[in-house]
Amino acid sequence: MKFKTVYCIFACFFTYSQAIINNAGVSQSTRSKFAEVPSFPLHNAAEPGLNLPAVGAGTGFYGRNILPYGEYPECGADIVGCGNNTQKAVYIWLTKANGVRLDCANSYYNQRSVARGIAQSGINRSQIFILSKVGPSYPLGYNETLQQTFDILQELQTDYIDLMLVHWPLVTPSETEIPISSDPLCNLTASLTYDERKCRLSTWSAMVVLFQRGLVRSIGVSNYNTTHLQEIIDAGLPLPTANQVSFNPYNYRTGRADLLQFCQKHQILLIGYSPLGVPDVHQFPTENRNKQPTGMSRTLLEDPVIVSLAKEYNRTPAQVLIRWAHQLGVPTNPRSMSETHMLENLAVFSNPFTITDNDMNRINNLAQDTCDADPDWYECVGNGSLP
Repeated sequence: MKFKTVYCIFACFFTYSQAIINNAGVSQSTRSKFAEVPSFPLHNAAEPGLNLPAVGAGTGFYGRNILPYGEYPECGADIVGCGNNTQKAVYIWLTKANGVRLDCANSYYNQRSVARGIAQSGINRSQIFILSKVGPSYPLGYNETLQQTFDILQELQTDYIDLMLVHWPLVTPSETEIPISSDPLCNLTASLTYDERKCRLSTWSAMVVLFQRGLVRSIGVSNYNTTHLQEIIDAGLPLPTANQVSFNPYNYRTGRADLLQFCQKHQILLIGYSPLGVPDVHQFPTENRNKQPTGMSRTLLEDPVIVSLAKEYNRTPAQVLIRWAHQLGVPTNPRSMSETHMLENLAVFSNPFTITDNDMNRINNLAQDTCDADPDWYECVGNGSLP
């Protein structure tokens, strides 16, 4: 039975991918390389000449209760009845703000609503950069990666993805709601065959096949640390074109600077999510467990250094944070349903400015959100095997 299942997945994969290639062959030449917008070139496992637009719209909304559009915490998941919010946000991003890149994932549970927003916009698919991700609410594994990609293509109503990422480097045994992987290397219940490192490599091998078959224009990873990336290098597999991690001044110095240097050495583009923190959901601790000051403000948008620089440059705090990341060579995915905020984020490039080296250093040296100070926040610095 297992042989038949595996054979079916392989057979269906090659039949499905060949059909897509045959149907899309004429239009491939018209797909934008996105060099005409502020962007970063993609290397390694990427279509030659493809670029990643510098600012994308995050669609991973944290709200789990139905709320009116734009109220905090922003809710966008279909499974809780907020899909219309996602559709509206995508439509506004594409048509009112003239944004180009969308940051999606199957674990955001709203890709069908993303697709409806794209259709409503009337903008040609070839002019939209879609990033999506497999896992971590779905299992890792070779066949699982192929199947999730098919499902993502159907949900987003597209025949290709511009950049596909492995969303998370591991699945923990405590995540019991995740289906069991058919890949022996990734099956957490099979103690004799489960191997975390080999599971990552098996998953990445499937990503390579997806890229080689033309279903995705580029492939990368997310939330990988240097050890995870080195595994791919040591295995002699094609390197990721990108690694997407949380990236902001409160985790830069002790959590991201070394990772950024490693990625740049290997031409892996580091993409930053949560560049503003997550102000609608999480507040940084101003005191640690010993009631000592942490040096952080409740949100990065309130940090006195960021606020003072915003006044000095006549910008908003969010624009300072996005520009800081950009000057370090990091594109970002600020998440917002607000048209005003979308326009502000993109104005960093339509009305550009430069932060001086001295001011960059001031931002680099802000307090750090360590897990000792902020143990319950998954983005804290020093979170086990994560970056």
